[in-house]
Amino acid sequence: MQDLKDRVVVVTGAGSGIGRELALQAASAGASLALNDFNDATLQETASAIREQGRPVLCSAFDVGDQEAMDGFAQAVQDEYGRADIVINNAGVALGQMNLDQVSAEDFRWIVGVNLWGVIHGTMAFMPLLREQARARLVNVCSSFGLLAVPGQTAYCTTKFAVRGFTDSLRLEMMNTNVGVTLVSPSQVKTNIIRNGRHQDESSRDELIRKFDAFMTRMSSAEAATIIWQGLERNRNHIMVGRDAKLYSFAARFLPQFVIRAATRRALRKIATQ
Repeated sequence: MQDLKDRVVVVTGAGSGIGRELALQAASAGASLALNDFNDATLQETASAIREQGRPVLCSAFDVGDQEAMDGFAQAVQDEYGRADIVINNAGVALGQMNLDQVSAEDFRWIVGVNLWGVIHGTMAFMPLLREQARARLVNVCSSFGLLAVPGQTAYCTTKFAVRGFTDSLRLEMMNTNVGVTLVSPSQVKTNIIRNGRHQDESSRDELIRKFDAFMTRMSSAEAATIIWQGLERNRNHIMVGRDAKLYSFAARFLPQFVIRAATRRALRKIATQ
């Protein structure tokens, strides 16, 4: 893993999952941390683990969809550390397995607010600090569902495709600057995103969690974080985490639509029988 000694790393969604592991691994490499999560209790758990490593950590619990709160967080980081070297927009939420006609406008606005606007807010708030450094990097965590659309996830896919487009365009804008821009596309990583998401009811929530754990999780959050840091050490523009992310990327670019539809039907049947 790259040497992060005395560099300031900002991570949103650091209360659990990939965000927590990214923060812990950064701390073990000598970084100073600035962390966010909507859940203050889990955020403080991450912070305590970092303090046990003897590293400084600044915490702020808020909804990343709140622009004023994000701007305040960036100001707090500047006041505390005077800099930001790596900013990782990781916070994200999910809805249950729902077709568009089952999703309320309120829930659609909620997921867009966190998954898309959270990334935009974090980018805009911290970019001035990143631009001040000789070498800096912005990291936007997306999803394999931002590479290939899947049924029952219209709202989620909308946000992740948007994050991918935002990040790819921004990378070109920042091409001749000191700020590198990286997109991360995780797939089948064990996190709490389904448990913390919004669902139609408790029974559908429990059923989706069971299927997600049985069929969709093949990698721990710690393993995913290690892959991400290794990719950042190599200055990768796009880090695909997990075999399925690479498969989705290939399918979206090269396979005919009828093949994708057939594979989707087969996958849905397999999930239904789990």
